[in-house]
Amino acid sequence: MAIELHPLLEPYYTETEPDLRKNKLDAYSSTSDTKADQYRKDLYACRHIDKKHPEKSIDRFLFHLISLATIAKTPGLFPKFRKKEVRSILSAMQLDDRPLQDPECEAALYWEYRNAVRRYIATCDDPSYGRTLLGMKPSDAAGRREKCCEDVWSFSFGVASLVGLEREMSILCRAANDEYCALNPDVESLEAEYNRYRK
Repeated sequence: MAIELHPLLEPYYTETEPDLRKNKLDAYSSTSDTKADQYRKDLYACRHIDKKHPEKSIDRFLFHLISLATIAKTPGLFPKFRKKEVRSILSAMQLDDRPLQDPECEAALYWEYRNAVRRYIATCDDPSYGRTLLGMKPSDAAGRREKCCEDVWSFSFGVASLVGLEREMSILCRAANDEYCALNPDVESLEAEYNRYRK
């Protein structure tokens, strides 16, 4: 099921820099005041505002995505034991049960996840990403794309399957797939791209 994006919110969800996102959110919020708008503001605050150092921009969701990818790649002897850890991360990224009760809040969460995935993928363009030969040799564009695909799959479908939380992670998985495909129009699906690299 596609989740439509309000045209006035498109600049907010396509921007990846926290300070610029805040300006765009404020501009949109001045025209609307719904339960979903408050949830959107709460998601922004949870993700980007450090109460101890409010002058600094942070991205907790980016950190959470990296943590989920790490869990998927290093499951240990008993991967199901990581379920509690994954649930805790999901809870931190969802805040509360508003997305479960209100379709508009669910849409806000979906688009926030897509933005986090977009920011993650943007970091993969750096030549230092996916270095080879013990970190000595910069990776080429093809190598970075393959590693990026693996990472995005790992923090979504990979970890969901590993710990048996496919239903609970369905919004994140859908967001990861949709954003990956939007940024790579030649790809049929994230799963198909991941399987192509595994052959």
